[in-house]
Amino acid sequence: MDYDEAQRRVLARQERRFRDLVLATKQTAAEPPEGEAAALLARQVMAGRIILTEWNEAVEHWITRVNCLAKWWPELEVNPITEADRATLIEQICYGSYGARDLKDKPVMPVLRDWLLAEQLAVLDEYLPERIEMANGRKARLTYAPDGPPVLSARIQELYGISAKFTLGHGRVPVKIEVLAPNQRPIQVTDDLSNFWREQYPKVKQELQRRYPRHEWR
Repeated sequence: MDYDEAQRRVLARQERRFRDLVLATKQTAAEPPEGEAAALLARQVMAGRIILTEWNEAVEHWITRVNCLAKWWPELEVNPITEADRATLIEQICYGSYGARDLKDKPVMPVLRDWLLAEQLAVLDEYLPERIEMANGRKARLTYAPDGPPVLSARIQELYGISAKFTLGHGRVPVKIEVLAPNQRPIQVTDDLSNFWREQYPKVKQELQRRYPRHEWR
């Protein structure tokens, strides 16, 4: 059994040998063993020769959240997902497939979600959500990184009326706020909006009003 690069598929082959010397080989119609096929396909995925289209930015963001949960709440006994674990997870995703076409749109998240216990999965969404609701009712997306605090990004108009600090997980993890101009470019990164409104906003307001006159400015 091997991976045929031309067909981009794992094929079963029958060999005729004399001791360790292969005298002849031919393809057979038999399906290769699923576990061995998954291992061969996983190697191709890890090498970048097969693309799992469903393993996207959202998946990477989920993995980062899991690793942050493991780091910030060690008492939950969450296992972080290492590079070696990625290979194992990819092999599990490949299980039952025999070629690149089978993997093109194969779901990824069901396998990844099984990495966590049900209670750990619930805590992940509670402590480290993808979005957070602000005091004015607006919801802002949170970005997590392997190092450093989570970052809340929101346009300046979405932050009007808000001066509180943000935390996650019942106050354990502070959140940085990335204040964005109407063109989505950062103006300031702060963990204290009160200080931003008092010290920084008066300095940038006039220029922002000039550049974006159709937007609301307070």
